[in-house]
Amino acid sequence: MLRLRKTRWKIAYIAVGVGLSAVINGVVVPGLLGEPSSAVASNVFFALFVFGGVRSFRGSDEPVKPPRAWLRMTARPRAGFVLGGLCVLFFISSIFSVAFSASDPASAGVDDALVNALLAFLYIRSSIRLHRTPPKTEPQRAVPSLPPWKPLKL
Repeated sequence: MLRLRKTRWKIAYIAVGVGLSAVINGVVVPGLLGEPSSAVASNVFFALFVFGGVRSFRGSDEPVKPPRAWLRMTARPRAGFVLGGLCVLFFISSIFSVAFSASDPASAGVDDALVNALLAFLYIRSSIRLHRTPPKTEPQRAVPSLPPWKPLKL
């Protein structure tokens, strides 16, 4: 599995994913599928893109070799709270677009709302779990050891 630790590779992953998403959602999917199916297919692609990033991105203090725990979405709690908050905002935006849309509600963004609600739940739940568990550090000694002293010669 791909493991990305450097910020520039993470940005490249996101840029390529957004570009592919624009091409797939704008050209490929509408030509092959009808209106409700194309929205569902684009949301499935978006969810796979996000989960690919979740599984691939690593924090600076995370081990690279072993796979990340399945319920862990980010390296640190703050990142998960920020991303979860953004997903909540996208969820609210999707709900407003469904409520005030003149077209069919099934194709207006119900699937967008469901995907964003799921991602918000997973990111916030992961951050709460990360916040509860203390970071793994080496045990500290109660009293630091003193440096060895040389005997004085008189």
